[in-house]
Amino acid sequence: MKQLFKSFLPYTILLISVSSILQWCSLPIGNTFLWWLLQSLILFIFYKLKPIKYVIRPIKFFLIYLGFSAIYGAVFMTENYWDWKLLVSNLMIFSLPLSAFVFGSPIYLPKVLKCWLKYAWIILILLMPFLDSDAYGRFLVPFTFLGLFITHLNKKYVILTIVAYLITITFGSASRSDMLKFSVCLILGVSMLFSFLWKNKKVIWGIAVSMIIAPIIFFILGVTGNFNIFNIEEELGLEGKYEMKGSGGEEYSALTDTRTFLYVEELKSAFNNNYIIFGRSIARGYDSLFFGDSIDAEMGTTRDERPACETSILNVFNYFGIVGVIIYFAIFFRASFLAIHRSQNRFIPVLGVYVAFRWLFAWIEDFSKFDLNYLFLWIFIGICYSPVFRNMSNQDFKKWLNRVC
Repeated sequence: MKQLFKSFLPYTILLISVSSILQWCSLPIGNTFLWWLLQSLILFIFYKLKPIKYVIRPIKFFLIYLGFSAIYGAVFMTENYWDWKLLVSNLMIFSLPLSAFVFGSPIYLPKVLKCWLKYAWIILILLMPFLDSDAYGRFLVPFTFLGLFITHLNKKYVILTIVAYLITITFGSASRSDMLKFSVCLILGVSMLFSFLWKNKKVIWGIAVSMIIAPIIFFILGVTGNFNIFNIEEELGLEGKYEMKGSGGEEYSALTDTRTFLYVEELKSAFNNNYIIFGRSIARGYDSLFFGDSIDAEMGTTRDERPACETSILNVFNYFGIVGVIIYFAIFFRASFLAIHRSQNRFIPVLGVYVAFRWLFAWIEDFSKFDLNYLFLWIFIGICYSPVFRNMSNQDFKKWLNRVC
C-alpha cells in the first residue's frame, strides 16, 4: 500500500496545480466536494508516508493546536453552513505542514518535480486561453525552487526557469506578490555565484534575522502611530512615482496601501469579540465593515463577517490567536536557524534565508490556501528541518539536485 501512495503522490501535485488557479480560470473545473476529496486524499498520503519516528516539534505543536481549534470551532463557533465549510477548508489547508515531514526525505521531491515538469507545461498551454493574470505565478510555483539553485542547474532547466519567470512577469504582471517571490528566489540563486558570501554564516544569519524581526518592529511602529510601512507613499513622499498598469489597462500605484485597513479590521474584531489569545477558531472569520455587506448579500447572512483576508499572518492570528502566531513564528525561526547554522553544505542556508523572507512576506500577503504556493512553502521548511539534507556535503546535494531535474 505504501508503494501505491509513493506512485500516486506526483500526480496529486499536478492536480493541485489545477486547483491552485481555479479562482483565475473561466473554465468550470470540478466542484468543492471533488477538490475536498482530492485534498483529503493528499493529506492521507502525507500522513501515511510520514516517517514514524521523525518529529518536528514546532510543527507537531501547531498541528495539535489545529486539532483543538477544529474541535472548539465545531462545538462552540459554528452557526451555519458557511461556518462548517470554512472549518473543513481550513482544517485541510493548515494540515499541509504534514508535507514537511514527508519532503524531509530526499526521495520524494525528485519524483514529484520530474512528473510535474513533464506534464505541467501541457496543462498550462491548454488552460492559457481561459486564465487571468494571477494564475500564471500560482501555477509556476515549482520553478521558484529551481530558481534558488539556478546557477547549479543544467542548461535546459536554466532556460525553463527563466521562461517561467518571464511568463510570470508578463502574463502575470498584475500579481505583484508572485513576481516578488520569483524575483527573490532568482536573486538568492544568482548570489550563490559568490561562494564566499554563503560561507559567512554570521552575515547570512544577520540577513535572515533582519527579515524575521522586521515585520514585528514595523507592526509595533504602525500600531503606536510612529511609522506605517504600508503607507510608505505618504510617509516618504513618493506619491505618483511608481505607477503600474493592471490587467485591464488601468493605472495604479505599486505602493498603494491595501493592507492597513485589514490590520485595523482584524484587530478590532479580535478585541470586540475577545479572541486575542486563542483565536476565533478555524470555523469563523473576522468582522469586516469594508467587505461585510457584500459577503452577507452573497451568503444570505447578517454578520458582516469575512472568512479570510489576503494577509497570511492575519489569518493565523484570527483563527489561532497570539498563541498560534507564536507557534507559527517558532516554526519559521527554527527552520531558518537550523538551515543556516546546522548545515554541512552551502545550499540549505539559501532555503533558510528564503524561509525567513516568507515569514516577512506573510505579514504582507501570502494567501493561506490549499495550493502549490502554500505546499511548496512547507516543502522548503521541511528541507530546512531535515537532518538528511543538512548533513549532505556540497557534492551530495549537487548529485541530489541532478536527480530532481
